[in-house]
Formats: sequence, structure tokens, C-alpha cells
Amino acid sequence: MKMRNDDIRTITEIKQFLLDPPVSFKLKDYASKHVQDAADLLSAYAEAAAVQNYLLDLHEQLETNSISQEELRNKLKEAGIQISRLTNK
Repeated sequence: MKMRNDDIRTITEIKQFLLDPPVSFKLKDYASKHVQDAADLLSAYAEAAAVQNYLLDLHEQLETNSISQEELRNKLKEAGIQISRLTNK
């Protein structure tokens, strides 16, 4: 998928955070901003609609606290993997 250079740099930073999230009690707070930023950035690219929808759903779960701390790390890693697949196309 073709992206602007600034977008590639930003999405790569977010992807790295998602693939290896910090161990912290405030992980939900940290992750929420990164997930929302990634969804906003991907909204400009039609090919990224599926990943954007996954990120928006994950953001909703973070905001409503409907995801456990144990499950959160796995969901964040999955989001990072989906972004990796998208950027490697």
C-alpha cells in the first residue's frame, strides 16, 4: 500500500508500540491514544478500511473498559500485526 512518508513514519512508530506494549498499569491510557491516532491516520487510505475498523473497535473497547488487562496486550499485538500486513503490501 502506498502511503505518504510522514504517514509511514507515524504508523511505524505506532506499530512498534503495539507490537511490544509496555508492561504498565496505565497501558489502557497509553494504548488508547496510539490506537485512535492509527485509526485517524488510516482513514485517509481506502485500502486500510478493515484495519481501521478493527482499530476503532479496539478503541471503543478501551474507552468502555470492556477488555481485561491480560487480554489487552494480545489485542494490541494483533493490531500491530494487522498494521504490519497492511504496510507490507
